[in-house]
Amino acid sequence: MNFKEKIKKIIEYYEGNKDLTLLPVLNFIQKEEGYISREKIKEISEILEIKEKRIIETISFYHFLNTEKKAPILYLCTNISCFLNGADEILKYLTENKDKLNFDFKECECIGLCDYAPAGLFDFKPLKKLTVKKIEELNEEIRKTFNKE
Repeated sequence: MNFKEKIKKIIEYYEGNKDLTLLPVLNFIQKEEGYISREKIKEISEILEIKEKRIIETISFYHFLNTEKKAPILYLCTNISCFLNGADEILKYLTENKDKLNFDFKECECIGLCDYAPAGLFDFKPLKKLTVKKIEELNEEIRKTFNKE
């Protein structure tokens, strides 16, 4: 299935409401390609019949959407539930070791995983009951994946 067919499936899912479809389409592209290129913005504009300016404004509003390829990002929830269950310790570790990390990290508010605190999101996947050890394992996995020595 090519790009346009996948986008049309998303449009169908949202019953043809092209305004409602914009964010899911951007999320799809971000997940598939790691960023949203100028070419994809133009294609989205044509398919959804939305001005490129509006698409760019939407991308710039959401912190998880990018127009440039970037290192993977861990979004660490530091809301009260996660903080009380150890996110502060993880945040301290990340901050003190940021030069050794093979990914970027950002603090964020609630991600809806309070029962699994401390929690985070990495590559749109939930990370539950995080520990410093799990962060170290994630860092090693990324290093191996991208062949960083």
